[in-house]
Amino acid sequence: MTIHDLRTFIVAARAAGEVNEIHQSVSPVHELGNVLKACERIDKAAYFHKVEGSEFPVVGGLLSSQRWVGRALECPSEEVGDRMAMATERPIKPELQKSAAVSQECVIEKPDLTKLPIPTHSPLDAGAFITAGVVISRDHETGQHNLSYNRMQIYGPDRSGISMNIWRHMKAFYDRGEKTGRNLPFCVAIGPDPTLMIAAACRYDGDEYEIAGALRGAPIPVVRAQTCDVMVPAFAEFIIEGEVIAGERHLEGPMAEFTGHYSARDEKHVARITRITHRKQPIFQTMNGGGYEHVYIGNTITREPLLARFIRHMTKKLRAVHLPPYAAGFTAIISLDDPAPGEVRNVAIAAMAAHVNIKSVIVVGKDVDIYDPADVMWALSTRVRWHEDLLPIPGAHGNELDPTSDEHGVQCKVIIDATLPAASTKSPIKVAYPPIDLARYIK
Repeated sequence: MTIHDLRTFIVAARAAGEVNEIHQSVSPVHELGNVLKACERIDKAAYFHKVEGSEFPVVGGLLSSQRWVGRALECPSEEVGDRMAMATERPIKPELQKSAAVSQECVIEKPDLTKLPIPTHSPLDAGAFITAGVVISRDHETGQHNLSYNRMQIYGPDRSGISMNIWRHMKAFYDRGEKTGRNLPFCVAIGPDPTLMIAAACRYDGDEYEIAGALRGAPIPVVRAQTCDVMVPAFAEFIIEGEVIAGERHLEGPMAEFTGHYSARDEKHVARITRITHRKQPIFQTMNGGGYEHVYIGNTITREPLLARFIRHMTKKLRAVHLPPYAAGFTAIISLDDPAPGEVRNVAIAAMAAHVNIKSVIVVGKDVDIYDPADVMWALSTRVRWHEDLLPIPGAHGNELDPTSDEHGVQCKVIIDATLPAASTKSPIKVAYPPIDLARYIK
């Protein structure tokens, strides 16, 4: 099967038996989020056939691990890192589709966000938030597009908040226009080709449509939005069109963030929604704030290839890298093949230089499975000489959302060497049992 949109992706996931079909009616306020979280714990997606107050079904949890991303890219999970690294090196430009777009089959000229099944996910969320929408903006001056994630709290039928981090390209587009009182047009694609959701998490100086095209191996088909000069995907379940209003702010939040904590209640930018289009019988896609899918897309899938690239500049002994979602993307776990004396610290410093979010670096040997938290904990418990192998780095800049940072994002970072000393690499030997097919024994 060739995946090119949300629906073909769901078909592939169902064929693999990895979608929990929720036929019981659920409330979009907390209940849907609770059920989605329970499914996430067993690495399953959830398809909600009936959501109270809406005629549309909801799906979530489709990109919460490397296995899921491999399915989206139609490649083995172990090839995901290489595919991600290649995407920025061989971008493919989007292609304007001349025929009618699936994403514009139905038009709502008087938009009402409250009629969409937008969940209030977590117990302390301030209200309903669009979390899985790919936000598409375009620079007034250069015409360059940007794809990103910007949470959107719903204020009313045609008003929402839009949280634009200071380092995002979209914020730079808006700031340039606001100086002259210009609103920033933007669109939100909900339920697009999953490559667009992956690309939107990348920090890329060009057009993220090009990364999505590289991941798909073909140009992403786009069409012009109906109320603004923004190109939107031809295949998406919903397109929400609007503009960020110059000079207007409104209290927004709290919302469960990727760190596993709630954001503060702050003044945020405000959006006016001008139109909604959708395909026939659309499916709304969502993402639990603070869940594995949130962390994996935002902090793991796009940053592991960059991390590996930085480390390979330092050593040829790299086996694998991992930014586990269970550590909010702040911990890098690195496997090396028999590092030389001093090599671990060089590698760890290179890892911290790869991304500001990396707060702790754990380096292990080739006999430790970095994807198994129990194995990593075993290495910390049996390989680390804490008086020698732990190196704190105070006064470093990190992510300001990390509760251990000060108001400027300054925090203490740490390097942990959980490898055996070079003189002991051949002993002690780790106990390991060969894998077996247990089904042969319990029939």
